Amino acid sequence: MNILVPYSWLKEFIKTKASPLEIAEYLSLCSQSVEKITKTENDFVFEIEITSNRADCLSVYGIARELSAILPRFGIPAKLEKLTSYELKNKNYQGKLKLEVEIKNKKLCPRFTALIFDNVKIAPSPKIVQERLEKSGIRSLNNVVDISNYLMLELGQPMHTFDYDKIIGAKMILREAKEGEKIVTLDGQLRILPQGTIVIEDGKGRIIDLCGIMGGENSAVDNNSKRILLFVQTYDPTRIRQTCQKLSFRTEAASRFEKGVDPEGVIIAINKAKEMFEENCGAQVASKLIDIYPNPLKEKIVELNLDLVEKIIGVKIPRNEILEILKSLGFVINFSSNSQIKVSIPHWRNDDISIPEDLIEEIARIYGYQNLPNNIPLSLPKSEEKNPFFWEEKIKNFLKYQGFTEVINYSMISEDLLRKTKFDPKDYLKISNPLSSDWVYMRPSLIPSILKNISQNQNNFSDISLFEISKIYIPQGENELPEEIPMLVGAQTGDEFLKVKGILEMMFEELGIKNYRFNQPVPKTKIFNPQKTAEILINEKPVGFLGEIDNQITSLFEISSRIILFEIDFNSLLENATLSKKYTPLPLYPPIIEDLSFVVPPKIPIGKIIQSIKSTSSIIKSVDLLDIYKNTKTFRIIYQHPLKTLNNKEITKIREKIIEKVEKEFKVKIKNSF
Repeated sequence: MNILVPYSWLKEFIKTKASPLEIAEYLSLCSQSVEKITKTENDFVFEIEITSNRADCLSVYGIARELSAILPRFGIPAKLEKLTSYELKNKNYQGKLKLEVEIKNKKLCPRFTALIFDNVKIAPSPKIVQERLEKSGIRSLNNVVDISNYLMLELGQPMHTFDYDKIIGAKMILREAKEGEKIVTLDGQLRILPQGTIVIEDGKGRIIDLCGIMGGENSAVDNNSKRILLFVQTYDPTRIRQTCQKLSFRTEAASRFEKGVDPEGVIIAINKAKEMFEENCGAQVASKLIDIYPNPLKEKIVELNLDLVEKIIGVKIPRNEILEILKSLGFVINFSSNSQIKVSIPHWRNDDISIPEDLIEEIARIYGYQNLPNNIPLSLPKSEEKNPFFWEEKIKNFLKYQGFTEVINYSMISEDLLRKTKFDPKDYLKISNPLSSDWVYMRPSLIPSILKNISQNQNNFSDISLFEISKIYIPQGENELPEEIPMLVGAQTGDEFLKVKGILEMMFEELGIKNYRFNQPVPKTKIFNPQKTAEILINEKPVGFLGEIDNQITSLFEISSRIILFEIDFNSLLENATLSKKYTPLPLYPPIIEDLSFVVPPKIPIGKIIQSIKSTSSIIKSVDLLDIYKNTKTFRIIYQHPLKTLNNKEITKIREKIIEKVEKEFKVKIKNSF
């Protein structure tokens, strides 16, 4: 997530002479990456990319806190201004207005605070507030709404304001939404809520807040509002993210809530908001402070062995320097010895720091990754034979040199594509919040996408050869993650089944896979023409198919030519691929070569005939299909003995066995021999 931080606003919290360019460079080196600096008329604005684990940096103050630890490492003094006027204390606010609050499930909202203001005067915000909001990418609306946006940006604490008089019965019930409930949000959009969404309803049962994302239109502050309810809270991050995903809707507040908001920062924010309401809106506190916090954050202690720091980082950092780095980041050292320390984690890093390695990462980044030596690892590189990326690249290069072009398609496909390839959509994974009708299902095969590629390109190319290596997604049952299976698919236009089969055979040889075969008939398939399809087996285990796509499917895709396609389980290729080579000495004795021709009835698998011939004798070194003429198939057989020269009598005996065996097994007839 990227945030915009004005330089002038940042300087309010960190006293330093660092220039904008120095801040950008050093923050990027040791913490969050500054993507861009924009110069305005009288200011600079940093665009900063915040990593998802650093929710504490999603604010002006959070960035200032980081800089206070980083800049001194580069010889630039920097002092962080403490939030002294907004200390963590529950002020004893008083007033006559009341609010009844009921939270159905405490896990949904770890901390709920609220304060009611009276005699609020709606007006434009002070100029400095308007300017800072505008530089940060948020439009100024009025002094009340601007306070909530301003403090979200400044302190990282989202908050919401309600018109108190629109909350019927002065009652708020925080609960989970039922499937199909609705709310019209502040942007005027009617939103149908998924089950489990966190919402607030008033005393009349009206939903008045889509919690953590956007308030309801029916409780919005307007120009006639006099009494305002300020609502500051934290939520279960997972629920907020799930709701955003299902609704395809995300706000600045939601982007912070879904990453986790510090519950200890709530009172800091509400105290600051109280001062701004009094100063900017002429408001008066009209209620007691409501603060529902059933399970306060407990102090987290992490023990760190200092020897582990050197072992992981690879550099010996002096003990005192380690302690200073941790203290500069807000960590408190509770116990220290020569080799061991106990570190108390500050509340704003509670979700991020849990184990010693987390602390070591903090030490390393502030010490400076750029200060670590660039040493070549002492360990030997991982064997290429165990590296899946090596084999993937090898397969891609092989197919490239066979004239294939790689394609990369989305993992999501449309219902129309599924139906065209005879997949029943109800059996596969449907996305709950698809961004488009083209991306509704997680694809169970790579075939639909590659057929679409051919359909879209056939008018521009006479011959098309494409391949893709990617994952398919197979459902594993309700509430279970799908099985993700990497697959290889290739497709070629034309009617050259044997050519594509030959390419696969060469690929298997290139990968060192020996024990493979093509088997017919194949299990029933709706995608391939059963007359021109073979099952691919490696070590007698089915791993995929090679075949001609059924004419009915090619017509649905409006493809004018025949398609020969193969789809293979990529993991099976990896399991059987090898770089090992077997040395065989050159034979001392010459081979004898002869050709045998058989009249073979249709549908008899040639591969099985070859295997049968080869298994007749150990001195048969190879058998290949040499020629086809109508029903006549000619096989070239090479005989070779490792210890002697074969004579005609020995060859005649083996030949007779071959003929007898093949005629008996396959009902074929010998035509002639040479």
